Amino acid sequence: MKWDEIDHPHFNEFCLNKWIEESDMTDEEKKVDPEFYVRKGYLKTYSWEDAWANFWRDTNEENRKKVLNLPNFDAAIFKEITGIDVADNSKKQELLSKADELIKQAQELRDKAEEL
Repeated sequence: MKWDEIDHPHFNEFCLNKWIEESDMTDEEKKVDPEFYVRKGYLKTYSWEDAWANFWRDTNEENRKKVLNLPNFDAAIFKEITGIDVADNSKKQELLSKADELIKQAQELRDKAEEL
């Protein structure tokens, strides 16, 4: 499989740092940073695992499927890197991915047959 043939996920929602507006700050965050009113908010830094959890929560299902369908995707390695356990869905995703591949092959064969 070539790079251009892969349906790549996007990682637009993955943020290790995010600006939090004053109106969205909790009382605890305001106590920790009493100068927030000068900046009208603060720059929040997430841990690697929290950033991944936020991304996984905020991205859409289509993008999650693209991640899970990447060639050589391994749920155990993904969990080790991100802290997200997708093993429950990985078998299902594997079967869906194989089904999509078979459908694509069937369509290609049908197109070739119609050419004849």
